[in-house]
Amino acid sequence: MSKSMSVTICFRTNEWIRNTLEAVAREDRRSLSQVIVMILEDYVKGQSELTHGEDRRQYSRKRTTIPAFVKGSDSPGRDLHGAVILDISLGGLRISLPKECISEIDDKPGSSRFETSFMLPDGQKPVRMVCKLRRIEPVNGSIYVGASFVDSQPVTYDQLQKYFA
Repeated sequence: MSKSMSVTICFRTNEWIRNTLEAVAREDRRSLSQVIVMILEDYVKGQSELTHGEDRRQYSRKRTTIPAFVKGSDSPGRDLHGAVILDISLGGLRISLPKECISEIDDKPGSSRFETSFMLPDGQKPVRMVCKLRRIEPVNGSIYVGASFVDSQPVTYDQLQKYFA
């Protein structure tokens, strides 16, 4: 956290958010204020990129929190629990995984593939997509993985289109 910070912002929240933020701060060995500033900076950077036209994605993305299962291409039958889709578009997704799981999907962006399955809100059937790893970013004890969809079935693509309609 920059020493030039001198602005105080106070806000109300619920106990669950406070406890979760305190747990993250302890795990990262940071102060609660540092964790909150990091989260806010990340959010503001993301919003700034979107409003200044720096987002070069073919499809617009939708922020979300959808629980998911991820299976690496070299780990048949082994599902990784605890994954969460952070945003999704018709072309791909950004998913949060525990850092221990990254070896399951490899760390060579552009060459590794993995499978993810999840239920869209109001969805009738699970969505299963093969994804191509594009980028990996460590964030607070987790790994954010950006991936594009490959070889989607028409039925699956229709489910995604309905979600964005």
